[in-house]
Amino acid sequence: MAAGRSGTVACAAPAVPRRPLLLSTAAAALQPGPVRLSRSGSGTAAGKLRASPPDAAQAATAAAFAGEEEAFAWAKNDNRRLLHVVYRVGDLDRTIKFYTECLGMKLLRKRDIPEEKYTNAFLGYGSEDSHFVVELTYNYGVDKYDVGAGFGHFGVAVDDVAKIVELIRAKGGKVTREAGPVKGGKTVIAFVEDPDGYKFEIIERPGTPEPLCQVMLRVGDLDRAISFYEKACGMELLRKRDNPEYKYTVAMMGYGPEDKNAVLELTYNYGVTEYGKGNAYAQIAIGTDDVYKTAEVVKLFGGQVVREPGPLPGISTKITSILDPDGWKSVFVDNIDFAKELE
Repeated sequence: MAAGRSGTVACAAPAVPRRPLLLSTAAAALQPGPVRLSRSGSGTAAGKLRASPPDAAQAATAAAFAGEEEAFAWAKNDNRRLLHVVYRVGDLDRTIKFYTECLGMKLLRKRDIPEEKYTNAFLGYGSEDSHFVVELTYNYGVDKYDVGAGFGHFGVAVDDVAKIVELIRAKGGKVTREAGPVKGGKTVIAFVEDPDGYKFEIIERPGTPEPLCQVMLRVGDLDRAISFYEKACGMELLRKRDNPEYKYTVAMMGYGPEDKNAVLELTYNYGVTEYGKGNAYAQIAIGTDDVYKTAEVVKLFGGQVVREPGPLPGISTKITSILDPDGWKSVFVDNIDFAKELE
């Protein structure tokens, strides 16, 4: 929903070990630059995914488009889905406890990488091959991060907002906005914060198939951001709403209807063109059938590729990392490779 909203809480579950490989995402590096990456995946079952090009075809795919129109058409038809959002926390067990006990998430898997001094935990409301999830990163010895002014909130859709708010309060959590209709609308929302200060908007949306439903980021030029995510990332502008009374405008971007898929919520606050990003939030991971073509599309439409497409060292999983015009990072991951990692 909107910009100046907010909310906190503090509230483990057994680790579910998977394959030890897997790309790690927001580990180690505390700068917004080339953060360590995590797997990303398919928006559909592996059987429905189209094969990604072999490495020998890199040169061909790099020059695959005759122009912007062809590149745009390819991006719109690529098999894409928001896979997970990656961010850093200061106490992994504490955060897992909060997410499972207060927000009702499940710990899907957890892995420790002692040689690189970080641990990851994946939590959500369904399996990673079909749901949007969070990837938490704990870097050994780092117990605090700066969330920054640019990050807004995560959205969680529930059947009864008031009930969840009372549960969070009973467990000693921080409620920063009581349950009630959103300003200028009828949707019931509330805001809470997790132990690291990340804000969660609790949205009343009974029966939703995708409870972890939003990532809100603030941008300095909304039209510029919309154009980038439409053209370079192949997203659709699902809706746009201006709120002159409260001096902000929001745009919902995604790969499917807002009530059934996770979306990116971009917020423009009147007159604010830059935000400090801190070192806590890392990136969103997006599945693609071809990371090489994806990188070329991004370049054609003015995006910055900060990691050229290709397999990760020691792993066959292919990825590419990009920055939007505001410096927010996204990682595109080969669908087939991601599906293999989850086997």
